[in-house]
Amino acid sequence: MTPLLQRLRERNLFQWALAYLAGAWIVFQGIEMMAEPWGLSAGFQRTVHLLVALGFLVALVLAWYHGEQGRQRVSAVELLIIVLLLAAGALLARMYRPEQAAAPETPQAERPADGAVRSLAVLPLRNLMGDPEQAYFVDGLHDILIGELAGISELTVISRTSVMRFRDTDRPMGEIAEELNVDALVEGSVFRSGDTVRINIQLIRGSPEEHLWQDRYEGRLSEALGLQTRVAEAIAREIRLALSPRETERLARRTEVDPAAQEAYLRGRALWRTRSLEAMRRALPYLEEAVAADSTFALAWSGLADAYTMGANYGALDLPRDEAYRRAEESAVRALELDPDLAEAHAALAAARMWGAWDVEAGERSLRRALALNPNLAQAHDWLGDALNARARPEEALESFRRARALDPFSPLMHRDFSWTLRYLGRCEEAVAAARTALELDPSHGEAYDVLRYCYRAAGRLEEAVEASVRYAERLVGISSADGFRAAYDAAGWEGLVEAEIALFLTVPYYYEAAQGYAELGRADEAFGALFAAIEARDPMMLHTLRVDPTLTDLHSDPRWKEVLRRVES
Repeated sequence: MTPLLQRLRERNLFQWALAYLAGAWIVFQGIEMMAEPWGLSAGFQRTVHLLVALGFLVALVLAWYHGEQGRQRVSAVELLIIVLLLAAGALLARMYRPEQAAAPETPQAERPADGAVRSLAVLPLRNLMGDPEQAYFVDGLHDILIGELAGISELTVISRTSVMRFRDTDRPMGEIAEELNVDALVEGSVFRSGDTVRINIQLIRGSPEEHLWQDRYEGRLSEALGLQTRVAEAIAREIRLALSPRETERLARRTEVDPAAQEAYLRGRALWRTRSLEAMRRALPYLEEAVAADSTFALAWSGLADAYTMGANYGALDLPRDEAYRRAEESAVRALELDPDLAEAHAALAAARMWGAWDVEAGERSLRRALALNPNLAQAHDWLGDALNARARPEEALESFRRARALDPFSPLMHRDFSWTLRYLGRCEEAVAAARTALELDPSHGEAYDVLRYCYRAAGRLEEAVEASVRYAERLVGISSADGFRAAYDAAGWEGLVEAEIALFLTVPYYYEAAQGYAELGRADEAFGALFAAIEARDPMMLHTLRVDPTLTDLHSDPRWKEVLRRVES
């Protein structure tokens, strides 16, 4: 053994080092575990790491001089070395103290104009409760925060559907911001314990990637929704947005909601967002419970209106459609009585009037009011496109769908509706591209195959059109019922396939789609019969497709066409 190693052993240096490293590991693990629940900033964590590292050097010095208990005194020079090490640690801690580490390197006022934040996306909030059953609560607060920020006219905010794909991602923030085409990202976490809710939030610039701001908000459970308003207000202030008086007043409001009503609302909305038949059916009782628990909860009344309207459109409710639409309109009106500036309620009223009373003009007015209050409401842009198509204005509708797609770029629904209107305008190459994007985002989004089927047929690409028709049928009624489509085409060509489609649509029943098939075959009497049946069934497709659908063009010269339009307008 060399003299150096012998001296190290005599002074217990190895034991000191191992003991210190073990203690440091425990400290680091503790800091990492408690960072989110306690709201420890990144700067504070870096300071602790730095001090622990410097402490290791001090520990080695002390081990060297005191490893042989009492046999070695510390000289003045040696004492000075220890003091200098401690002083260096204190100086570095001051240079990297948490307050500065959490802030931008340059004051906000000095940021260049081209670095201004005017568009952002709110990434899914992290659930710190360790309970997957609380996901509805966290997702609900995430949805509310997006809505609060989206109501700021100077800010472009990406819709919820498009940001959910980045849940639990480890991708760099800059990459996500670039993919969503935004200046900055908001990320955070939610911790709920008993009657207390804590939200940690931070704002990150996309390019160059830079932490701009962070803070923590805490309140009672009844204040959980209001905390999102405080966060939105702070972000608007941080990025120096010029708020209108109405926006300033809205963000300054501090409202509380009955906890039971809030709980029921968040559960109902979580189910409604899935758009599955069973989930929409289950959402309705929760939203009814929310307004029963707190009759002044405007957002819950708006959500209840949406549940009735979309539930009726999808055939998910055990109610006649007329009754569901009537309840939807009543709920939306009640929401607006409580909060006349609630954009979501104006959109809900528009949907109830459009698909319930087929009052397109009233629907368009309500949608434009909703968008004046919240220009980032992608669903309102999408429904406005439907209203414009219903009024035979497809070029304007296309722009509304384009805006909806920009605000919700990863929503298959927005790409599908965009592709439909491109098809109505005869721009099939673009329509196919948009439909394929919708299917890449969600292969089960069957209506996009409908676009492919018609565009491929128009282009004479029959084999691809047949395949698209089969895929559409598979998603509509299952693979077994779609098996006969290929056989029908092989036996009787394209007309055989269309006959098979009509038989399926009459069974479902999808009367409007059956009318399209009859029109394609030139069987006008049966086409009009199916259209009148669709009117009786209050088929939503009749409203926003009838006047722009090129499949029905040959029917326009028939006297019965005016009767169809009269019944739709009455």
